Amino acid sequence: MTTFNDPGLVRHAPQLANLIESCGNGPVDPERARGVMLGLAAGNLLGLPVEGAGRNTIERRFPQGIRDIDSREAQRPMDDDLAQAVDLAEALVHDADPVTGFADRLVSWRRDNGRGIGIMTATVIDYLEVGLGAPGAAKAFWQERGSPETQPNGALMRCAPVALRFAMQPQQLIAQTAATCAVTHFAPGAQWSCILVNAAIAMLLRGAEPRRDDLVLAASQDSAPAEMITWSLAIPEDIGRRIEEERVSGHTYLCLQAALWCLDAGDSLEEALIRIVSAGGDTDTNGAVAGAVLGARDGASSIPQRWLDCVPERARIDQATRALLSAG
Repeated sequence: MTTFNDPGLVRHAPQLANLIESCGNGPVDPERARGVMLGLAAGNLLGLPVEGAGRNTIERRFPQGIRDIDSREAQRPMDDDLAQAVDLAEALVHDADPVTGFADRLVSWRRDNGRGIGIMTATVIDYLEVGLGAPGAAKAFWQERGSPETQPNGALMRCAPVALRFAMQPQQLIAQTAATCAVTHFAPGAQWSCILVNAAIAMLLRGAEPRRDDLVLAASQDSAPAEMITWSLAIPEDIGRRIEEERVSGHTYLCLQAALWCLDAGDSLEEALIRIVSAGGDTDTNGAVAGAVLGARDGASSIPQRWLDCVPERARIDQATRALLSAG
């Protein structure tokens, strides 16, 4: 597995690694593993019809919340959240250098599909195509345009396959999460958001019930960005209101808040995703990341069958999940 020596990449997070290791060495639960990828898919698809809409607009269209996925999605190309997650999963299994392999797969994906691609990701792929490579392409974007508000969630939406591949290898999980994040998103906040979510997913896959406070404390001790720690400690019970009120709807820290909220939420997977998506904003990505965490928490059997019937390329997704578990 390749990691880079660029000083801007997170290579180690010993406290988080120790926290994951403390969960024991039991085998990864296949039911929860399937839940990660299928939960990501369901959350992404549930949020698609209202992406960018405000909560009031969604309430007028869906007074009971948005509860169903468009059945036509089963025959459509994957949206970017799911497509990039599946490409990353396949790169982690099949490519000798998964970071470069994933970058190449992104270039091909934009050419052949590109549905839902974000502005930042599209620009970084332009840089990849002219030969900057990874992480040079994303680093160039960050150096040109980086600011606290240019830390979008486009890597967080797809990072979960790294947790499936390295749930039993915490040090690799941290380094590979950062390296694959930085194929398109070099910002420290983007890397750390992915690391924290993947740590939570890995702990769930190992059969633990991770506590949000323990994760945040470990990340703080590992020198995660102070701004991320502040956001992670300020997650209200009413996550819908929090999403509704945030001015920068696609920020990686807001999406992180939704994901961490799922760890302590008493809601079922179905009701939690409906609550998050119905709040508006970047609904498909908030749904995808929350769905991955909830799927790891509750397993694939907790996902409504009416949602699973709408997921495109189910066989490919299931095959990627099994391959990740075998490789890990």
